[in-house]
Amino acid sequence: MQIISNNPKVKEQISQCPVIFVDGTFEEVLQQTYKKIVEDHHVMLTHPLSSSIKPNETYYKSIIITTTTQSQIDYESLELIENALATHEKFNKDKRTPQWTDQILEDFATIDLDLMESTLQRIRFSPEIRFN
Repeated sequence: MQIISNNPKVKEQISQCPVIFVDGTFEEVLQQTYKKIVEDHHVMLTHPLSSSIKPNETYYKSIIITTTTQSQIDYESLELIENALATHEKFNKDKRTPQWTDQILEDFATIDLDLMESTLQRIRFSPEIRFN
């Protein structure tokens, strides 16, 4: 299990599993996730558009993925990430992500970190998911 994230707080504070840090935008996190699904046959454990924050309203995103024993693409994960990329593009076309203040960015980073910590806590107690 791994986390793909552009959130420095997730990179610094999550130690339960490896964090693939994307030094870039929300969209670049989605693209990195897409690449992992297509090239390495990973499966998403969290939805790429989770939370009620629209993709053009926040800067930070973290997605949990895991490896699979299958030697083929997980088409459910592929469809979800393709739809997330299309949704991100649509929202950004309508209204670009604002230039948030440092305090607001800090708040978004904290929200994303909290989502990851609570999700990892639930995954830890899920018998069908192997937690490293």
